[in-house]
Amino acid sequence: MNKYDGTVEVVAAPIIINDKREILLIKSHKWGDKYLIPGGHIEQGETIFEAAKREGEEETGLKLEPQYCVNIGELIYDPDFHRKAHLIYIHIVCRAISNEVKLDGRELKDFIWVNPKKAIAFNLVAGVKRSIENYINGVKIDIESHTFT
Repeated sequence: MNKYDGTVEVVAAPIIINDKREILLIKSHKWGDKYLIPGGHIEQGETIFEAAKREGEEETGLKLEPQYCVNIGELIYDPDFHRKAHLIYIHIVCRAISNEVKLDGRELKDFIWVNPKKAIAFNLVAGVKRSIENYINGVKIDIESHTFT
């Protein structure tokens, strides 16, 4: 039993861009042999941009600077995922302000820096291709966060 069973899960994921304008693709034990981008659940009280930054930094060891949203979508019971899940995802372009990738070892098993135009030909988790295409085409989606204390 998973604590998320029976819920709709909201996740944020950074599309990490380095100084060479390459994107970071990773592989995770949770997604079989497909490439994807790092990411994870948005925590209560955390903004979408904060979550994308935190998840990316935790999983890759990079320091990140969130820029803008490039895609919003959902995956409902994707058979490539390691369990039955309904995921709403928000993909945020983040600039890498450090260079050395240090995979967390728990969730990620491999990574590659790749030109975005070449990345769209990779075997990608659903939704990631559209996010990369949106990045290439300069698509920016406005997101507002209002935090009340």
